Amino acid sequence: MELLSIGGFDPTAGAGVIRDILTFRKLSVYGFAVITAVTFQNLDGFYGFHPLKGEDVERQINSLEGEEIKFVKISMVGSGEIAKILEDKIKRNRWFVIFDPLLSAKNGYVLNLMENIEGILKLAKVIVPNVPEAEIISGIKIKDEDTAIKAGLKIREIYGGDVIIKGGHLSGVNYLISDEIKKIKTKLLPKTVHGTGCAYSSALMAYLSKGLTLEEAFYSAQKFMEEEMEKSLAFGGSYEVLP
Repeated sequence: MELLSIGGFDPTAGAGVIRDILTFRKLSVYGFAVITAVTFQNLDGFYGFHPLKGEDVERQINSLEGEEIKFVKISMVGSGEIAKILEDKIKRNRWFVIFDPLLSAKNGYVLNLMENIEGILKLAKVIVPNVPEAEIISGIKIKDEDTAIKAGLKIREIYGGDVIIKGGHLSGVNYLISDEIKKIKTKLLPKTVHGTGCAYSSALMAYLSKGLTLEEAFYSAQKFMEEEMEKSLAFGGSYEVLP
């Protein structure tokens, strides 16, 4: 079974579809990529992006129709036009979608607009926001564990999918909001590492494709990320990227 990552192209290879493919390979699964947008960034920051035409994204997906793709990760959508195409493809192909909402870059640059991704949120099986994204999607300010769980439950209530809130902005605790609520405390390392969000959600999908339950994949993906972050490579100052 092959996996598919749909998202942006990061020329540093630290995030986006390149990071997803690297993660798939590290976990011994094969993945394809469909690019929705070209980003302008380097190891110092993010400076913008240019979405592809919807027809070009659709042609990429159509070229893969002969492959056995069930699990699909979606991150950077690029535009409202592309979002509509992706919604149609999800329904037609009955994909199991993991959605990383990716509302903004670390410097605050807006990536996905809520108005563009509402339909995908409703179709996703697992939604994986960080704390700021979970606040926007749920409309709830997250200050502690209680409000994090409340936000996760609200997102699940509105959109129907299970939710994992990445807790890098909240004492390093990740929360799984499913039929049961689980949490895991992550190691807090004294460095900022580029690409962790992309790698986490793609690792989660890789483990699910191997037959793990969501709870098992939740713990396994975190263990994988901790190992990757410990091996991260420094590039000037305190900036780090995953290996």
